[in-house]
Amino acid sequence: MHHLTRYLQLPQTQAGIAAPLRDDLELVLVVPCLCEPGIIELLAHLQQPGAPRAEIIVVVNHAEDAPADVRRCNERTLADIRQWAGAALSVPVHALAAFDLPARHAGVGLARKIGMDAAARRFAAVGRPDGIIASLDADCRVSEHYLQAIWQGFAGQPAMHAATLVYAHPLDRCEDARHRRAMACYELFLRYMALGWRRAGLPYAFTAIGSCFAVRANAYARHHGMNRRKAGEDFYFLHKLAREKPLGHIADACVFPSVRMRSRTPFGTGQAIADWYAQGKEAWLVASPQCFDELAVLHRRLDDLLSMEDVPWLDGMPARLAGYLQRAGLLQAVAGMRRNAASPATFRKHFYTWFDGLKAWRYVQQCQVQLPVEQAVCRLLTHFGIDAVSRDVEGLLQQLRRLKN
Repeated sequence: MHHLTRYLQLPQTQAGIAAPLRDDLELVLVVPCLCEPGIIELLAHLQQPGAPRAEIIVVVNHAEDAPADVRRCNERTLADIRQWAGAALSVPVHALAAFDLPARHAGVGLARKIGMDAAARRFAAVGRPDGIIASLDADCRVSEHYLQAIWQGFAGQPAMHAATLVYAHPLDRCEDARHRRAMACYELFLRYMALGWRRAGLPYAFTAIGSCFAVRANAYARHHGMNRRKAGEDFYFLHKLAREKPLGHIADACVFPSVRMRSRTPFGTGQAIADWYAQGKEAWLVASPQCFDELAVLHRRLDDLLSMEDVPWLDGMPARLAGYLQRAGLLQAVAGMRRNAASPATFRKHFYTWFDGLKAWRYVQQCQVQLPVEQAVCRLLTHFGIDAVSRDVEGLLQQLRRLKN
């Protein structure tokens, strides 16, 4: 409770919700919403039988410089939610009007933070620091018993501080065959990267998707809450949580993210799909699995860096990786890691705080050898002793969906 109370005393945390709450509240689902007239369909679907003691916070948001049509859409959406939520619901819904947010910060990160801070306050008010805050997006759909599966996943693992959820883009909702191929390639790429991190032994072998995670309230507070990034807020937040200890994974709750080809963020799924579609590309190129082999060498030899001289250790690294580590400032950073490491385990934690997911991502993205994603996946699977069931993008995607994460 200490972390939660202290976090909520910080001036930048968001205001709470005045609505009454139940003492046995277990789960709060936070849904940012920007001009999503279909939100009622999602909220109705979430009124699922067997749902835990839960509630939903919808953050209807726009920036101070939002165009008039977005404002009108949000006003209608807010009114619709409040009218619909006025009925007796098995899972209560609270709609927050986050209008005219500062243009400098307005975006999905700030909207998610407003809702998650409000959820944290709800749990603090009933003395439940271990309450679950789940994150979803308004344009997603979810599996049956979604809320119940999240609750059961945490209830079965009391020490789990945060978890990712299963995801699968609904390819049958794509506009045409080229859109469908783009969406399948993009999801296959995401899963390829997570599998590559696992091959390398890195502690962030998961896919960071803002609509596919949940966190305990005290862990949320301990890591200073959600950030206000306009894009990539999920990546940075989940990687902070993963530094403490590995994220869990809830295999029985599935999210079906939107496949639409538009983006409200500087990068992400919609932008990537739209760019590939418009450019008329045939192959979705990704870095060769060799990059993950190189990172695996780093992971295997990491304990040696605690006691070895820097230069001999770097000499034993693949040349491209050694150069990247030097340019990233390893020689300056490692001295501090050693001073604050009482054991190899502590040293590894310090190292992966420095060599975080962003540095690893940039290293892989700089790889000069690129392959079509389906070829890269087939090669990577062999490292796990797995035969590819298909050479086709969708066939491989179905195979990877059956693997963890």
